[in-house]
Amino acid sequence: MAGFRCMNHPEREAAHQCARCGKPLCEECYNPDFGRCRENCAESLVKPEPKGRSAAFRVIVAILAIIGALVVLLLTICGALIFTQ
Repeated sequence: MAGFRCMNHPEREAAHQCARCGKPLCEECYNPDFGRCRENCAESLVKPEPKGRSAAFRVIVAILAIIGALVVLLLTICGALIFTQ
């Protein structure tokens, strides 16, 4: 990348280009693991940690799953009774 200067350090010659934004980058600013800028573009790859579910939410989901299973069982039994007669 002869002639290009790093976007973050204008006194340095660029050795790489960000794969996401296309900025010319010096060795310090380039992240070889991601092929992106260390400061801006590589940070966007880090996913935020999901929020934990509350105990009440988990209990409600469990109750709804049990109710759903009972409904399916009831429909199966009713269907078997209808088709066997």
